[in-house]
Amino acid sequence: MSNKVWTTTSNFENNYRYMDLSFPGRVDYPELARLQELKAQDKLTDDEEKKRKEKVNSLIEIEKIYFSGRKLDPEIIPNILYAHNIAKNVKLPAFFRVNSGIIISESCAEILKKFRLGETGLYPLSFFDIQLNESVNDQTYYFLNIAELRSYLRPEDCIKKMRKQTYTQHQGYQLFNLYDGFYADNAIAIAKEAVECDVDLWRDPELKSSIFISDALKDALDAEQLSQDWQFFLCKLV
Repeated sequence: MSNKVWTTTSNFENNYRYMDLSFPGRVDYPELARLQELKAQDKLTDDEEKKRKEKVNSLIEIEKIYFSGRKLDPEIIPNILYAHNIAKNVKLPAFFRVNSGIIISESCAEILKKFRLGETGLYPLSFFDIQLNESVNDQTYYFLNIAELRSYLRPEDCIKKMRKQTYTQHQGYQLFNLYDGFYADNAIAIAKEAVECDVDLWRDPELKSSIFISDALKDALDAEQLSQDWQFFLCKLV
């Protein structure tokens, strides 16, 4: 059995892409974008402003569930990834973040499917240019809903830059945050029992925007040269 666990965060600035998602039945992104543009121009009617607020509040609710590591209901799983004025031959990273979630490449998704994911879901997305309202290319990307929580964090043994938050995401758990610039090997300390975790990919309820993976999954991503975009760091086991 390996004695390594790896971590990363969805908050790395260089992982962010200015793209958005549509959530069927809740938030049609092109319609929201249209209303936001009218809002910026101060041209909204009262009814349109009401619709805009409803869509924005729905999006906030979805993001709150998602980023806390809970599973989204099937009826609100996103189905389209929208880009803005993007080249047809664009090659996106294997792992990146957009406004409402984490996106991975098809190659990454195929590897993850071979591992123990538990309730974590992988959902294919169509890829559209919002200005042209047409498919960008034939690449398939996946929405990654990490819905497995495991409490292994040992804040007292982490790097001193770790900060306690004034709010929590899960009842009974203090929430901590580490600015992405301070991530490094052994900066994050976790219980050594994590090497025996029953899933290969999880979040920790005490660490904001956290992602942890097993050494076996890291090796599989390494073998296909897909791990670099994830920006993994070795955990300190205590």
